[in-house]
Amino acid sequence: MNLKEIKDIFKFLKDTDIVEFELEKKDGKVRFKRGNIQQASVDIIQTGLPSPVEGIERKVEKEDNLKTITSPMVGTFYRAPSPETDPFTEVGDIINKGQVLCIIEAMKLMNEIESECNGKIVSIVVDNGQPVEYGEPLFLIKPVKGK
Repeated sequence: MNLKEIKDIFKFLKDTDIVEFELEKKDGKVRFKRGNIQQASVDIIQTGLPSPVEGIERKVEKEDNLKTITSPMVGTFYRAPSPETDPFTEVGDIINKGQVLCIIEAMKLMNEIESECNGKIVSIVVDNGQPVEYGEPLFLIKPVKGK
């Protein structure tokens, strides 16, 4: 089961009244259980396969020169300051240390997430409007020597 499949299931379920959902396939199992915020949980049980995040981390390990920008908090990931404006960045963009990459909304506060280095955006790991967890990878950046 890959990250896209899990995200698609989540998108489908979030607009329904379904409280608990479990799907088991030969390559893994996923379970969503909804309650209040303290009780909500998502369990991903892979049988012999790495979790989607572990796969990203393994790719980074193989390419030592990539820097992972992770979420400093739990919230909702936004690529642009508003729905009517262009995203802060796109894959392939050259960015500078301190440049705003995205916004994470947490408790009705919009928190700008800045780049920790100069570099080129190799991958945007999270889809716009998706919930993120603390420490979840957001961007993969190939660092370059800069100003």
